[in-house]
Amino acid sequence: MTAINHIKLGEKGTPIVMLHGWGQSLESFRVLGDLLSRYNQVYLVDFPGFGKSPKPEEDWDTIDYARAIDTLFEQLKIENAIVIGHSFGGRVGIRMAARHAKRINTLILINSGGLKNIQTGKKLWRGKALKYLSKFLKWSDSTFNTKSFDTWFVPRYASRDYRNAGTLKNILVKTVNEDVSDDARQITCPTFLLWGERDSETPVDMGYRLNKLIPKSQLVVLPEKDHFPFIDEGAHVCASYILKFLNAQKLEATPQKQGDLANV
Repeated sequence: MTAINHIKLGEKGTPIVMLHGWGQSLESFRVLGDLLSRYNQVYLVDFPGFGKSPKPEEDWDTIDYARAIDTLFEQLKIENAIVIGHSFGGRVGIRMAARHAKRINTLILINSGGLKNIQTGKKLWRGKALKYLSKFLKWSDSTFNTKSFDTWFVPRYASRDYRNAGTLKNILVKTVNEDVSDDARQITCPTFLLWGERDSETPVDMGYRLNKLIPKSQLVVLPEKDHFPFIDEGAHVCASYILKFLNAQKLEATPQKQGDLANV
């Protein structure tokens, strides 16, 4: 199993494991992690292929990534934790909550991926046209030994993540096309969804759809925030909502201590 780089912040409270988005590293969660570590043990993780963690030897999907994080739990002797996943990390978090449920007592998704984007009108037809064009160019390149797809199509039409994926390109293509709806329906732990209203990568509509799929989940939409609502001052806003949710879960579990809002 590929080694996973991680760091620990804080020494008390329920463990929190934070899973970053595609193209990021554990550093993207550093500020939010520092804030949460005042009340909890916080583990920031570099997914295999990102940050300081080596690339997987094979082209993984998010089920493989979830299995790797489960193994990390074993290595760290974490039996039960709060998992926070952003974007790609949210996809993995959903897989874990459904397939490694004993490991997770609470799931927090921040602008998570995992569902197909719903496109209508011009966006729908543009998407279909680009799909057919990419297939044609790949066929043409393989047939005539040209490179039109890489030299012409990718710079003009491919996503930023695809252009920057490098050796992880096959993993990106595999994971970005996954639909985790079935796993989302199987989640039984308390789940909190936090979404930037102006997200263009995983639009807020995806948050509403996940909210309907995941039983008893809660959704908060943050006005004026984008795909990274926890950056800069947003870290304090996100920490406030997350701690409020975790405190509420603690009170529900121990109603006799409703006056005590100490460590989550």
